[in-house]
Amino acid sequence: MAAMGLIHVFEKRPLSALRLVAGVTVPIIAASTVAFGGAPVAVAADTPDQIALATLDDIVAGDYVAASAPFDPTMQKKLSAKALGQAWSAFQQLQGPYQSHGDPEDTPRNDLVVVNVPLQMDRQPGQFRLSVHPDGTVSGLYFLKEGVPVPAN
Repeated sequence: MAAMGLIHVFEKRPLSALRLVAGVTVPIIAASTVAFGGAPVAVAADTPDQIALATLDDIVAGDYVAASAPFDPTMQKKLSAKALGQAWSAFQQLQGPYQSHGDPEDTPRNDLVVVNVPLQMDRQPGQFRLSVHPDGTVSGLYFLKEGVPVPAN
């Protein structure tokens, strides 16, 4: 299988870490946005699904500052809104422009809820994945090829 290119994946890991996902080399980039005036903005009453869909809607709309608002402090320190936009652009270059998304699916992992949202892209399907703390802050954001499983505990 020929590698399609790089898909940016954001999580709290060293920049030098590499992972092979579905035949595509995926750089794991330490992620988050610069803090924009204080603590993460997350409403405790929001469900992980609501947070994931709102974040995805902000990304699709090009509002990367709003998309990064629920990031936890570690994420806020490491991923700028600009870098998030660049990653989304790179993902669309590989998978094709965004068309629509499906219903979120939740997977509990330790104290997190991992939310997968299927993406319909122009060339091939993909996934948007968000890891959400119980307080509603985000600890990981991923743009993935379709079918990438949630890692085990």
